[in-house]
Amino acid sequence: MKLSLLLVGAFLLLYVLPLGVRPLVIPDETRYAEIPREMLASGDWVVPHLNGLRYFEKPPLGYWLNAASMWLFGENAFAVRLPSAIAVGLTALLLFLWVRRSTGENATPWLAAVVFLLSFEVMAVGVFCVLDSALSLFVTATIVALDLAWQQRTPRTRMILLVLAGVACGLAFLTKGFLALAVPIVVIVPFALWQGRLTPCLRMAWVPLIAAFLIALPWGILIYRREPDFWRYFFWVEHVERFTSPRGGQHPAPFWFYIPILIGGAMPWTPLIGSIVQGLRHTKWSSTVRLAICWVVFPFLLFSASSGKLGTYILPCFPPLAFLVAVGTLGCLRKDD
Repeated sequence: MKLSLLLVGAFLLLYVLPLGVRPLVIPDETRYAEIPREMLASGDWVVPHLNGLRYFEKPPLGYWLNAASMWLFGENAFAVRLPSAIAVGLTALLLFLWVRRSTGENATPWLAAVVFLLSFEVMAVGVFCVLDSALSLFVTATIVALDLAWQQRTPRTRMILLVLAGVACGLAFLTKGFLALAVPIVVIVPFALWQGRLTPCLRMAWVPLIAAFLIALPWGILIYRREPDFWRYFFWVEHVERFTSPRGGQHPAPFWFYIPILIGGAMPWTPLIGSIVQGLRHTKWSSTVRLAICWVVFPFLLFSASSGKLGTYILPCFPPLAFLVAVGTLGCLRKDD
């Protein structure tokens, strides 16, 4: 109980209290504030608009969350940033529950949650109004639910978890598009190959895929009926060209761009890398550790291969990275004992 109160207090101090103390940053925060403000003013919750013009870069869920916060707390910086902070808190809680369920240990879940909440990148993104924290939450929920379904032997419980994974994936899609599918796929497929269970994994895949499709379908139909060109622009320009074309994609950067971002974003834990690696070497690599390795490595490579890069894009790598830091640190300490 004391640890829970301490962690909640630290979250409120670091993530919630600072939200309203500084003005919104141009252009990202003002953009993600103005679009939901216009939704509230116009009553149009289907087609996002920025300064009265159609805005096709992102699906609507992030705007809906910001609009709900603004409706509750007013049109101010605190309300605009609150959904990002809540997303970080829920991701930490989900990480804690997953690690406790998967490892059966007491210390590792707490340390993983602390490492995650205190990582520089998580803190920096979590107190700004951008969509990456919400995306990271839903992607984390997708992969965690898939892993828990993998561990289940009861068919009914496994089916429920697979449906929940699909719901989370659908919400991730409504937040930032097709990355919601790409990130879990590049994690789960290598993990299943490593575990020698690719075939049963593929047999289960239809359940979360259908659930995700059904979550995204209503808005997908509505936007198509209102704006028939949306899906062509959103898929081709915002995904294919941004990923493949140095000229068509936004924010071009070299392949190694995310290496210093990861090193800096993992502070203050980066100086412990030697001890963490040593601890991991002396720790039995359970299926959870293997999943976390795939979860860090392959999305990192996916984002690195993209022509368009921003430092916030690799945020989904930080929940499993926090788990590995916790496992490595405790493994090193136990080895010394």
